[in-house]
Amino acid sequence: MKNSHLTLEDRQAIQEGLEKGLSRTEIAKNINKDISTVAKEIKNRRKLNPRNPFNNPITCTKFKQCGICHGKCSEYEEIKCARRDRKVGVCNLCPDISKCRLDKYFYRARQAHNDYTYTLKDSREGVNLNTKEMLEIVDIIKPLLNKGQSVYQILKNHPELNMCSKTLYMYIESGIFQDYGINNFSLRRQVSMRKRKKLKKRKEPVNYEGRRYTDYLKFIQDNPTISTTQMDTVYNHQDGPYIQTFIFQNTGLMIGFIHTEKTSESMASTLDKLQEILKDDYYKLFSLLLTDRGTEFEKYQLFEVNTETGEIRTNIFYCDPQTPSQKPHVENNHNYVRDILPNGKSLKKLTQQDLDLMFSHINSAPRKSLNGKTPYEAFEFLYGSEILKKLNIQRIEKDMVTLQPYLLNIK
Repeated sequence: MKNSHLTLEDRQAIQEGLEKGLSRTEIAKNINKDISTVAKEIKNRRKLNPRNPFNNPITCTKFKQCGICHGKCSEYEEIKCARRDRKVGVCNLCPDISKCRLDKYFYRARQAHNDYTYTLKDSREGVNLNTKEMLEIVDIIKPLLNKGQSVYQILKNHPELNMCSKTLYMYIESGIFQDYGINNFSLRRQVSMRKRKKLKKRKEPVNYEGRRYTDYLKFIQDNPTISTTQMDTVYNHQDGPYIQTFIFQNTGLMIGFIHTEKTSESMASTLDKLQEILKDDYYKLFSLLLTDRGTEFEKYQLFEVNTETGEIRTNIFYCDPQTPSQKPHVENNHNYVRDILPNGKSLKKLTQQDLDLMFSHINSAPRKSLNGKTPYEAFEFLYGSEILKKLNIQRIEKDMVTLQPYLLNIK
């Protein structure tokens, strides 16, 4: 019986003994428990009632020597209380409590027993979390999961959670949060690429001589200081609208532009606008383009040459047929686009302002490939914030980042 758990009656006997001023040894004998059990119970279950620092500011034994006290300095030594610190351990029914200036501790049997049963229940759940910790985690992750944020993104922005992605995935998938509305369906889904249909052979195939993927590899080897920008198109219906996307490979930042036509003339006009907006900064971002062999990009002269001035502004190269893996950055980043603009959703009411907002949120999500930094932060570090303003990309606060369709509210 000596090593069994303390009952409520045992704790009430401890409280009564403390209020009578009995020592821990005397209390332990009365309830037939080991003295260490009683000592640990008092130390772990007593509750602090801090002193009022305004009415009783001085609690240092060296105050008379110093003459003035500004707080807890390096030589601070708190006044000791024989009853609180040595004999009893608490301040229950202390005769000097009304004039005491120190922090006080109280032991309440009913509260101590409730805390004990609460902890015991949690320790038997099979998860290394108590209910309080679980609720704290839920309060943080639930609204962010509802915004479409990934587990990695949440943990990177909230280091106070102090766990790895694998642990949080395990907690969610094991169902310990299901009573709070968090389950596997709360996790951000990865959009798988559909198997592409083979393109029909054109009657007059485009001559990509000098602009093939092997030529691209040689170009970047000869020009290592020029960064690659990958280009692609996203759309939900054959009749449009169409989103022309660019991702700057060195920072992961993505931007997009809306088009009503899926033609080389329409897509190349974006470079005309960007060149006009960015001026000399254009060449930092668009000197090297890598794209696929879609019909909307096949007239490479329109992309390479400014038709008004005749200057060469861009080097454009094309991936091998049916090989999207050669431009993985833009393909993978379309997962974020599809979270907000899922397949099948009509984009007829989509505006350029909607796209700018969408990509601002996408670029404010941290990436593991950037060591936890966001594409916005990486781009800002390399190129400055002025170019971001010209591209209409803004920083979104970490807990406001939303990667769900309701961000744009397009019906």
